Amino acid sequence: MRKLLFALPFISGYACADIQVSGILDIAYEVAESGGETTERVTGAGLSANRVQFRLQERLTEDLSFLGVYEAMYRPHSDDDIGQREAFAQLISQKYGTISIGRQDTPSASAYGYADPLFGNEYSLVNNIGVFYAPWREDRSLMYISPRIEGFQFRGMATQGERDGSRDGRVYSLSLDYWSDSPWYFSIAFDRKYQRNLWDSDTMEQSTDIYLTSVYAMGNTEFTAILHRYSGYYAYAPWVDFDSSGNDLQLGIRHDFGNRHNLAVSLIHKDDDNNRELSDATGINLGYIYNYSESIDLYGVYGYVHHSTDSEVRYPLSWNLDSPLPDENPQGVQLGFRLKF
Repeated sequence: MRKLLFALPFISGYACADIQVSGILDIAYEVAESGGETTERVTGAGLSANRVQFRLQERLTEDLSFLGVYEAMYRPHSDDDIGQREAFAQLISQKYGTISIGRQDTPSASAYGYADPLFGNEYSLVNNIGVFYAPWREDRSLMYISPRIEGFQFRGMATQGERDGSRDGRVYSLSLDYWSDSPWYFSIAFDRKYQRNLWDSDTMEQSTDIYLTSVYAMGNTEFTAILHRYSGYYAYAPWVDFDSSGNDLQLGIRHDFGNRHNLAVSLIHKDDDNNRELSDATGINLGYIYNYSESIDLYGVYGYVHHSTDSEVRYPLSWNLDSPLPDENPQGVQLGFRLKF
């Protein structure tokens, strides 16, 4: 692992046989309260996931091109935590659209990921409270992306799921995005997931998620909003499952001061219909980024999640910390740097 990290600066921007290598190295000092204890450590991926990307692009005809992407995740403080982030192949036609196959984000994730003020940082309220256990990056998927027509673009995805002939693990995701020359961006997305009940393998459960997303740009400032409706059965095998429904609303702002200083604020409120396995919750995520150079950013991030009642299933501040206790409201601070190569 250390040899890989040592080699990264030397392969930055390197291309061989049209294979481009790039990535992100993100290291942070963190103090966080979660799982009944205070954690103080040097960690990775505070602002962005640590990754190395290999990208191959080739033009086949005047209209048709091929794109292959493989991304590996890594954590600088660990010698064994390396995993696949994305791996997909695309046939791209400017006239007819794009066919994409592999491990990739759902159409819904592309929309709410753009509206997340800090684009999915480790303390992201969108990922950790809004999406939670809903589908977002899926294996063995097939997706179609239409050309953009009058500002509208359609995305549709279906996954194979488990290879047992059932619907277990299958995900269907659809989105309709609207881009225009105006300051507005809009999206509506629908996700459906099927999975077996953790305690009764003969029972096939399902969940439904609907996202309404909007971004408004005004000069160097962007205002974001995500309204999310969830219902059904959600599980993270083999530890957690619950059946519930509710809504959450995320409001955010990101501002570029134009002199290397950037500020982002994200607020979310979750209103669970049942308020049994889950609790109503409110969260805040604050971020400051200083663009030291084109490739280096310095940052500070604060996150806090407040639950209205005690509950067995808690929303995490970060998936890399111990799960909060049933009566705990986690919070944390990260100070770090991000190197883009």
